[in-house]
Amino acid sequence: MDKVASIEALTQEILIRLGDRYASMFVRIWQPAAQPRGTVFCLHGFTGNGADFDYLAAFLCRNGYLVICPDLLGRGRSAYLGSGYDIEVYSSCLRALGQFAGKENHFVGTSWGGLILILFLYANRGRVDKIVLNDVPMIGGPKVDALRREVIQESTLAFETRAAAREYLRASQPSMGQIEQPVLDRFIDNRIAAGPGGFRFGFDPATTGNFEAMTGREYDLFPMMAKLDARVMLMHGRESEFLERKALERARRARPDLCLVDNIDAGNPPSLMTLDQLFLILGFLSAA
Repeated sequence: MDKVASIEALTQEILIRLGDRYASMFVRIWQPAAQPRGTVFCLHGFTGNGADFDYLAAFLCRNGYLVICPDLLGRGRSAYLGSGYDIEVYSSCLRALGQFAGKENHFVGTSWGGLILILFLYANRGRVDKIVLNDVPMIGGPKVDALRREVIQESTLAFETRAAAREYLRASQPSMGQIEQPVLDRFIDNRIAAGPGGFRFGFDPATTGNFEAMTGREYDLFPMMAKLDARVMLMHGRESEFLERKALERARRARPDLCLVDNIDAGNPPSLMTLDQLFLILGFLSAA
C-alpha cells in the first residue's frame, strides 16, 4: 500500500489550439520503470481533475502501464477559458493526448469524462482497445438535469479557509468512508483552489455556461457505445442513479461482450480509491 502511495507523476503542459488562440492543459504522466505494456488515459468528471486518479494511476503504473491523467481545460491547473466550453474544446484536448498513444490504448472515464469520451470516439472513429466507463450518465433526463443544478450551485461557493472547503467536500461524500484517510485527504485537497476571494472548487464556473440550454434535453449514448471498436466495462456504485438496466439489456443484444460491474460500495461515482476497484480495473485491462 505504501509503495502505491509513494510513486509520483511527472507533469507536462500541452498547448491546445483553439481557433486563433492557444490554451495550456496540465497533464500528469505516470511512467513505469520498464517498457509500458500499454497506455491508460484517465478522464475525470465535470468538477474533477486528473489528480482524482492518483491512487489508480500509481497502481497501474507499478503494474507496467503508462498512465496519462489530464486536467481538461477549465479544471485543476489547466487554463480557464472564461467562456466557450463545448465538445469541440474537449475534443481538442483529447486529440492532443494522442502523442502519448502506444501499441495498446485504454481509457477510464468517470461520469462526464466518460460521456465526452464516447462522443469523441464515435465522431472520430479512434481505435481503442478497452474502455472503463465509471458511473457515466448514458441516458439524459431529469436525473442529469438535477446533477447539473448541483454543479451550478457548487460553482458559486466560496470559503474563507481551506479547512472549511475540506469539511464541505467530506460532508458531501459520505459514501467514501471506506477510503483510507491519507488517500481521501489527497483527493479532497486537489479539488480545492485558492483565489483572491478565498477558496473555491478547482473548476471554472464558466464551464456551466450552457447548462440552461441543455435542461430537458434527452439523449441515449448506448447506440454510440455499441458501435465503438473496443471492449467496454461499465462500473456503477450501489447508490448510482445512472444505471439504466433496460437500456443496458438492449445494448447487450448488440454487444454481448459488454461487461457490467455494479453494487460497488465505495462512493458515487465509485471512487477508484480502494484495492478491490484497482484489481477489478487491472484485471479487465490485462485480460486477453
